[in-house]
Amino acid sequence: MSKRSNHVVPSNSGWAVRKSGALKVSRIFETKDQAIQFGKVLSKNEETELFIHKRNGMVQDRNSYGTDPNPPKDKS
Repeated sequence: MSKRSNHVVPSNSGWAVRKSGALKVSRIFETKDQAIQFGKVLSKNEETELFIHKRNGMVQDRNSYGTDPNPPKDKS
């Protein structure tokens, strides 16, 4: 079973939020910040991971909003 996640990715119209494995985007935004805010809310509600991509498609950042089996050591 693959792990569910959401991705903030560049699109022709700005920035989009897409579920992993989906062909269609969940929503399109004018700015990356708007897409990130929506992606955070969506990922928190679904308890999934959020991947934030750069304009070139590479992953810039990732955040886990689910049950993380390996939480950071500095977070208790």
